[in-house]
Amino acid sequence: MTLEEKKAQWDAIQWPNTVTELHVHLGGSVPLYRLWEIALDRGIRGMGQGYEEFVQLIRREDSKVTDLDSYLEIYDRIELIQSGPDALRQSVIIAIHRAFLTGGMVHLGPGGEGAEGTPLFSIGNLELRFNPLKRTGAVFLKGEHAGLYDVDRVIRAACGAVEDVELGFRQRINTGILICFGRDMTHEANMILAKKVDKWIEREKKIIGIDLAGSESTNPLSDSTRLKEMKEVYDVAGKYLGRTVHVGETRHVDIETFINTIEALNPHRVAHPITACRAYWENNDDRGLKLLQERSLVCELCVKSNLLTGAVASVEEYGKVINTFDDFEIPYTFSTDAPSLQVTSLASELLLLFLHGAITTEQISRALKIAEQSTFLHSLE
Repeated sequence: MTLEEKKAQWDAIQWPNTVTELHVHLGGSVPLYRLWEIALDRGIRGMGQGYEEFVQLIRREDSKVTDLDSYLEIYDRIELIQSGPDALRQSVIIAIHRAFLTGGMVHLGPGGEGAEGTPLFSIGNLELRFNPLKRTGAVFLKGEHAGLYDVDRVIRAACGAVEDVELGFRQRINTGILICFGRDMTHEANMILAKKVDKWIEREKKIIGIDLAGSESTNPLSDSTRLKEMKEVYDVAGKYLGRTVHVGETRHVDIETFINTIEALNPHRVAHPITACRAYWENNDDRGLKLLQERSLVCELCVKSNLLTGAVASVEEYGKVINTFDDFEIPYTFSTDAPSLQVTSLASELLLLFLHGAITTEQISRALKIAEQSTFLHSLE
C-alpha cells in the first residue's frame, strides 16, 4: 500500500466522538508553555535563562534520551514546579483541558498547544496518575523526609480540581486519579502514601486506582524482600481500587522478575510489559505472555515514550509487539504517557503506527474499545 493510499484509508476512519485514555502522567501532561508560566510565577530555580531554554531542557526527544533513566531525569524539576496544593490544582486543571482539547489533534505546536482546528475525537474518559509525596516540595529527597507541603492537602487539591473541571465541561470529560508509588522511594515512604490512600478513598471517589512507577534499574523488585514490601504497600492501598503497575519496560526486569511481580501485586492492567515479548522473541519463553493471557491483563502501551527510551527499537518493532499480543489474545490499549514532554497526542501516535504499517484500522478500533471497557472509572458508576 502506498503512502497516499494509507493516508486515504486513515481519512476514511469513522472515529468515535470520545475515546478513553488510561495511561497519562500528570508530570508530563501540562503543556510546556503553561508549565513555564507556573514555574515563573512561583520563582522556581534551575529553569534555564528563558522560555526557549526551558523548552529545550524539559522536552523529551531523541537527542537527550537514551534509556528510561535519562527519560525520567527531568521529572524532579517538574514535580517541584507542581508541588503544593495551589500548583497541583492548577496542573490538574490544565492537564484535563489539554487532554480534551488536543488529545485528538494530529499536529501540535512546539509547546504542546493545539495547532489545528478540528480534532479527530475528544478524550472523554481520562485516567491521570501522579505521586502526591513527590508534590510536597521534597522531590529530591525521594520521600525520605517530610516536604514543605502537606500531602493530604495535595491529594484534596487534586480531587477538587477534577470535580471542578468536570462541572465546567458539563461531564463531557470524566477523570479519575491514580496514585503512583515510587520504585525510587523507601518502603517507609511508600507505606505512608499507602495509608493516606486507604484513608482518602473513603471520602474521595475520584481516586480510582494505584500504580508503581519509576526507574527499574533503581529497584527492579528482583529482591524477594523488596517485592514483599511492595506487595504490602499494594495490599494496604489497593483493597478497593483498580491496580496497574509499570513492569518490564526495560531489560533490568527479567522474565522471572516480571512474573513474580505480577503474581505478587495482582494487577488488573500492566504498563509497558515489553519484557514478556522479548523473552518470547529471544528465548522462546512464553510464560510472561501466557500469564498476561490467562489473567486477561490489559496492557497499557505508550508508543512515543517506548520508542524514546529504547524499550521498543522502532515503529516496525512496535508492530511486532502488537501482533505478538494479538497472537496470544492479550488485550492492549494505547496512551501517550507524557504527551506534553514529548509534544504528542493520542491521535498523532496512532497515525505514526498506521502510516508505518504497524497497526490496522481494526486493531485501532479494538484498542479504543478495550480502553473504554477496562478503565477504572467504571468503579465510580
